Amino acid sequence: MRLQQGLRGVTAAAVVLGFVCPSAAAQTRQPSRTVLSIHWGSESDPSTGRLDAAIQGALMAHSDAPVDYFAEYLETEEFPAETASTALRDYILRKYVGRHIDVVIAVASAALQFTLRYRKELFPDVPIVFLAVALPQAVLDRSVPNITGVLNDTPFSETLELALRLQPTARHVFVVAHAPTVAGYDDKVKSALRRFSDRVTLTYVEDRTIPALLSAVKAIPPPSLILYTRYAPDEPAPNVHPDDIARLIAGVSRVPIYGVSDLYIGSGVVGGVIRTSDGAGTRLGQIARQILDGTSPGDIPTGSVSTVPMFDWREVKHWRLDVSTLPPGSRILFRTPTMWEAYRWYVVGTFAVVGLQLALIAGLLTQRARRRRAEQIIRTRETSLRKSYDQIRLLAGRLINAQETARASLAQDLHDDICQRLAMVSTAIDSLKTSSGDIQNAKTQRLFAALARDAHGTFEVVRALSHDLHPATLRVLGLVPALKTHCREVAKRHNVEVIFTTQGDFPYVPDDVAVCFFRVAQESLRNGVEHGEANRVTVSLTRSGDDLEMTVTDNGCGFNFDAVSREGSGVGVISMEERARAIGGTLFIVSGGQHGTAIRIKAPIHSPQPVSVPDVSGPTAIMRAAARSPVTS
Repeated sequence: MRLQQGLRGVTAAAVVLGFVCPSAAAQTRQPSRTVLSIHWGSESDPSTGRLDAAIQGALMAHSDAPVDYFAEYLETEEFPAETASTALRDYILRKYVGRHIDVVIAVASAALQFTLRYRKELFPDVPIVFLAVALPQAVLDRSVPNITGVLNDTPFSETLELALRLQPTARHVFVVAHAPTVAGYDDKVKSALRRFSDRVTLTYVEDRTIPALLSAVKAIPPPSLILYTRYAPDEPAPNVHPDDIARLIAGVSRVPIYGVSDLYIGSGVVGGVIRTSDGAGTRLGQIARQILDGTSPGDIPTGSVSTVPMFDWREVKHWRLDVSTLPPGSRILFRTPTMWEAYRWYVVGTFAVVGLQLALIAGLLTQRARRRRAEQIIRTRETSLRKSYDQIRLLAGRLINAQETARASLAQDLHDDICQRLAMVSTAIDSLKTSSGDIQNAKTQRLFAALARDAHGTFEVVRALSHDLHPATLRVLGLVPALKTHCREVAKRHNVEVIFTTQGDFPYVPDDVAVCFFRVAQESLRNGVEHGEANRVTVSLTRSGDDLEMTVTDNGCGFNFDAVSREGSGVGVISMEERARAIGGTLFIVSGGQHGTAIRIKAPIHSPQPVSVPDVSGPTAIMRAAARSPVTS
């Protein structure tokens, strides 16, 4: 009674969990959110690509909160500002109609001005995250809600200070800084560098076309230096970006060039103090992620991107700058190792190998005589070992034959005696349930019903044991029906998926081959399910000509083949190998940690010298267990 009540309680709990768990999982799923970035530059601008990639990387860092990310481009450098703004506004209105935008990221001041200008029309009350060189007035006077961001002011003065530190003898600095589409850019650069006017002579290159600029740069005499911040000609040049200008300047310059963007490193610029695009994009993405997770923009303080000294090692060496004057923590790119740095371990290894070879030669000379004597002893003992090996194989064959005989006898006794008796007990108990008298009261009936179920259960267990020891279907019906029946029983007994397939005709399979293949399948299935913890096993039987091949694969945890071989603990494997060898077949085992196990046996159906193959794979015979489940046989 208690057992029945306990089973009913477990069933009810499983049903409740079946309804509760899906709903709980559904509650934990988060809907997709939408983030829109508006970039000032064009999509082909390298800095835009780096920023965009960094923003996406930070947004997608949490896979449990899906984000739909989109980017649009204002491009006021390529097109008239009002035309570009109106066109982008109309484009966004049409493209995102019906889609709710959760966060808008405005990259650069022009993009922020566009966002604030059309906020009510395009995305009312949507939080804004900005990247700007100075705090917008809307943030300073708190006139616009739900806005925060990152300051990305360019370190003009820090870069010039670093350049003068590396070149203390320079007395003349030429500044290339011109961005006509950015309001107040030239004045901002001059204001930042004004404090250096008493230390060096500052000359601002005023040429407004690229050829004129290159001519002016080519005429700059040593030992001056050039500070390049940004340059855009008055007449926009298609597909020409600031890093392209840096490369053109470096191609004609006779003095070192220092820059303020990580995009310039690698184009001929020595280096500078940099606020990296990756760092700025990552911080923007992190702030947007905080807002998506529920943080109010007003609770996120406006910060700035940290700077890092960055250098091109090739340019440092080209201009013969003192490496010791580089600031600590500098990021050095394109560094080429010296010959000693590149081949130091090769040299050390060569000397070590030569010394080891000399020692080995000396050792080999002293061991040669011993080796010759050892070879004679080995040859003498090899004959003895061969004889011993043949004797061991003979003993193994006899052991297999004895175990098979014992199994057959035990199976017959269990089937003809115990099973018959239990069946009669079960029948008698069933008859008592229909008798008249006091025996028909409810309590007595329940007792008899429980007794009947126990008897039936015992009957089934004994019958299954009989089948495992020596299945009748194998002897009566043949190999294919026996394997199919056994696969079905394993699937039902262990609640796993067992797939059995055949290919080819099987009109006749010799008894020794049938027993061998059945026992290999039985051993493989048992160990794959019980020790490999597999929930899916495939048994494939194929006949090709006079060859019979069977493959058993599972998706369990596998086992360490080498460890089992060294320890000699896989009795089941040894049994399968001896069985295959006895019928002239071969056995292959492939297994690896967490990758399941595959066992393949192949043997000729018409063996030239058939050998009776009894069974040795008893209930205690276990194949190579998974690496996390040590072999217990």
